Amino acid sequence: MKILFNCNNSAFQAPGGGEILLLKTREFLMKKGVNIKLFDQWNDKLNNYDILHNFGLSNNCYDLINTAYNKKVPIFITPVYSWPSLRFALRSGATLKNKLKLSGYSILHGTPILNKLTRTNKILKMANIILADSEAEKNVLMKTYKLNDKKFRITPYGVDKRFFNSNEKEFVRKYGMKDFLLYTGRIEPRKNVLTLIKIVNKLNLPLVIIGNKNYQGGDYYYNLCKKIARKNVHFIDRIDHESSLLASAYAAAKAVVLPSWLENPGLTVLEGGLAGANVLVTSRGSAKEYFQDYASYVNPFNNRDIEKKILMVYQKEKDKKLAKHIKKNFIWEVVTSKIERYYKD
Repeated sequence: MKILFNCNNSAFQAPGGGEILLLKTREFLMKKGVNIKLFDQWNDKLNNYDILHNFGLSNNCYDLINTAYNKKVPIFITPVYSWPSLRFALRSGATLKNKLKLSGYSILHGTPILNKLTRTNKILKMANIILADSEAEKNVLMKTYKLNDKKFRITPYGVDKRFFNSNEKEFVRKYGMKDFLLYTGRIEPRKNVLTLIKIVNKLNLPLVIIGNKNYQGGDYYYNLCKKIARKNVHFIDRIDHESSLLASAYAAAKAVVLPSWLENPGLTVLEGGLAGANVLVTSRGSAKEYFQDYASYVNPFNNRDIEKKILMVYQKEKDKKLAKHIKKNFIWEVVTSKIERYYKD
């Protein structure tokens, strides 16, 4: 069985959770003996592969997917869906230009008559199997694009089990910090980092931000975050995902916080929760299906709610209940076994 992986052709210029999702899916499927190749447009021929598995719904993936469809190569889609919404576009955009762009996208994709014309709709219609990360993602895609239930297989995102045995010593030794709030990831408007900083400034709680501005148009938002941050906010440049220092940071944190405008469900909170940290995550998206009653959820529109829940997770004693739940259900070995079965089917 030979599988071809593809994604947005500029994705790895600013890697984040979506890119980790692709690479880890590949890594653990290959450990199971599945033959997986990352698409090389100069050399690969679709007819030489049993399945094309595309990550994301980017327009620049359309031509390859359409070619696979015409050649009758089965198509799998991991949507990494953005849940477009005009309400959230107007609030989450950092600049007027950004708000207008997001609003236009939301209107186009959120209107059934209009979204029939989009490449997203065409990609989803051509897919043989859609690997939705949750029932929530499945339902919003079915409703928005009028898709058949039979196309879907619920396939949650995964996490490395190595985070379960994380030790705080390396991070504490290097940075001298422990029991802080932790945000790790790209510093971008969708993650609602600016609001997070304003609230921890008000509460005077320690916040560590591990990440950088490495995404399109990131300078403005990153500089704004740096400008308003007080001495209780500590910026650390991006740490490689495979580094033991990242695992140690999760172990040293009191809570991992992600009050984003959307998460599906947020790989960093899965990793932090597995490392034993308390978890605060947005209620918009699929996080509740993953964390159930083990996490605190916030309405990203409501700063008072975010403030209240931040205090709760910061004051709460850490325990291993969430870590054990994640280890049982969401480590990559478990998740990729499902994908392997769907491939064979």
